[in-house]
Amino acid sequence: MTKRPWWLLPPGRLHPLWWIAFGSVLLWIDYLSGPHASFPVVYVLPVSLAAWYSGKWPALVLAIAVPLLRLTFLAGPVGAIELSRSFVFTTLFRGAVIVVMALWFARLAELERDLEGRVKVLEGLLPICAFCKNIRNEAGEWERLEAFISKRSGAEFSHGVCPSCGEMHYPDLLNRKHADQV
Repeated sequence: MTKRPWWLLPPGRLHPLWWIAFGSVLLWIDYLSGPHASFPVVYVLPVSLAAWYSGKWPALVLAIAVPLLRLTFLAGPVGAIELSRSFVFTTLFRGAVIVVMALWFARLAELERDLEGRVKVLEGLLPICAFCKNIRNEAGEWERLEAFISKRSGAEFSHGVCPSCGEMHYPDLLNRKHADQV
């Protein structure tokens, strides 16, 4: 079996509530650090992970809610600071960038899952009969090539006869076809 690259996130799915909790914790840390200490990475991390493990919609909700909640906390009675236009613009711009990243990560995760679902690799040496082309499976039983490959790859087969085999095995059929054309 092919080993996953170290840089690729592990496969799996998580309930969206995990990302809401994670985003809330990071939002609280950002709030405690004050209005002027902003760490955009705190928004990117939960949104990217939510997109990868829970899909597009949880990531989009998180990407939109976190910057808006940050503005609400800082301007509300708890924060009670006066927000400048540039501060609001910067926060909203950061939110827009994070929304784009959420969509990108969600699409990337979707493509990775689609590829993982479609690609089933046949690896190693296959013991195949030189005459009938049957393959010995893991249980030591011989099965038809088509059945072996179909079980492991989802491929379907249709059968035909190539021209050289047609000439060798069905010469009368070819002669009759040529006579009908003339």
